[in-house]
Amino acid sequence: MTSGPNLGADIGFAATAAVTVAAAAILATVYTAQYGFDLLPCALCFGQRVPYALVIVLGGLSLMPAVDARSRRVVLFHLVGLFALAAGLALYHVGVEMHWWQGPITCTGSARALSMDDLTTGLSKPGGPMCDEPAFVLFGISLAGYNFIAALILTGISLAAALRKDWWTT
Repeated sequence: MTSGPNLGADIGFAATAAVTVAAAAILATVYTAQYGFDLLPCALCFGQRVPYALVIVLGGLSLMPAVDARSRRVVLFHLVGLFALAAGLALYHVGVEMHWWQGPITCTGSARALSMDDLTTGLSKPGGPMCDEPAFVLFGISLAGYNFIAALILTGISLAAALRKDWWTT
């Protein structure tokens, strides 16, 4: 006698797929903003992309048919950590934009003593966007702010899905 499909494992698979697709959509959005609308990212923006790229790789690999439900659940717990990291990086960037704290000297233009060699070197390199000046704001929230919100939501969804033991039994 054969048993039917395991609905719990299917829901766990769907949860993992959903957060992986969401991470891909977020990266697609920022690349569209960068290349389609010329919203140049600052150094902190580039750093915020790394956790999403790792989620896509790990989540995508865990969706392969050879991966069992229990292993997929372990990967989902790792995705929780990556989304929490993304939220932390985004919160740091929001704090820099709002001038709650000082950002990296390399992208906030903080005053410091410069020599003539520093000035010559600085003039020969193209300038990038400043981390403390949002490139885009909608409803009073910058892209880093929206990233913080999205990362928090995805952290919560991933954690809730990973904690559902009935979804992961095989």
